[in-house]
Amino acid sequence: MYQNTFLFLHKFRYAMVVPLALAILTLTSAVVTALGSGTVLAAKMPPEQTTMNSAMSDPNYVTNSLSSVVNNAERGLVVVGMGVYRGCKSITNTSVKSSEATAHGIGVAAWGVWRGVAFIGRGVGLGILFTLKGMASVTAFTFKGIGSGILFTLKGVGSASMFVLRVPGKLIGSVAHSSNANALIQPVSNKEKEAPVIDAETSAAIVDRFNADQKAKIQARLDEQIAANEDLDGAVVAGDPKHGGYPSKWDAPVRQDSLLDSWGMYNRECVSYTAWKVYQTFGNMPNWGGVGNANQWLADARRAGIATGSTPQVHSVAISMHGYYGHAMWVEQVSGNMIYVSQYNYDLHGNYSEMWVNASQFTYIYFK
Repeated sequence: MYQNTFLFLHKFRYAMVVPLALAILTLTSAVVTALGSGTVLAAKMPPEQTTMNSAMSDPNYVTNSLSSVVNNAERGLVVVGMGVYRGCKSITNTSVKSSEATAHGIGVAAWGVWRGVAFIGRGVGLGILFTLKGMASVTAFTFKGIGSGILFTLKGVGSASMFVLRVPGKLIGSVAHSSNANALIQPVSNKEKEAPVIDAETSAAIVDRFNADQKAKIQARLDEQIAANEDLDGAVVAGDPKHGGYPSKWDAPVRQDSLLDSWGMYNRECVSYTAWKVYQTFGNMPNWGGVGNANQWLADARRAGIATGSTPQVHSVAISMHGYYGHAMWVEQVSGNMIYVSQYNYDLHGNYSEMWVNASQFTYIYFK
């Protein structure tokens, strides 16, 4: 440990000799430069020397010679002094310039450090600002999400409450607009994906709960539709024993209005049969969401871009707008102003029949 310390001090002594010598030289040069400034040492040229030729002609030659030696000695000393002064001045100027350069370098370095610190500070400030802004945005988004969740929850509760309150009214309205006393629920709307199946027992049980006044209103509308159908003034015949190919899964002995067909229409109704005939003939029947009264078909067809008109055509659907529900028939033949049609529920008991009727009473839907 002692040897290491001694070696370090020994090296440190030599390391300090050069800086110390430079410092002494610089200080000495500065002192010489300051003292010699304004003296003969600062002159650009040394003093002139007296020549021997001019001195030898002088009567006081010896005296003058001594004076000349003295003068020359002084001149030599002045020249040496001037050299020393100029060397010291050069060192001093170099030191001053070095100090200026060092000061400038320190200033530049300090400016750079300041700029770096300012840049870092600005970056930190922006980072904090963006962090606070991000936190504010997240907070706002969170509150917005919570508010939306509460709003949707309240909306859902409100919709559920309205649904519960509207069910009895819809049920009564459906009975009032059905084409048979057993059709208690209208076919599905456009917003529903699946059609409910109402069996005959359920229908009868619901009907039994209505009072006499409501039953009387339903019967009055049914009587109105029967009278409207009879005004078509056609001779009804049984016709095709296969009922125009109407599927057996919907046909008798299955009770009328106890099932929904593929288009949301109640079975053994006029609209269910004509929907089947359109599908059977053309391979496609639009699903109008179970909006199934015959007097609604014209508006449904026009919204779907299907042509309608007053000229009868074979394999078109004839629509009667008379009565509370209207009536739909499938055109089998056209003869002058008469058409031969096949149909279901002309008698409002869900039976198949055929008849000749006057063509001018109807509006026609041309599915093809």
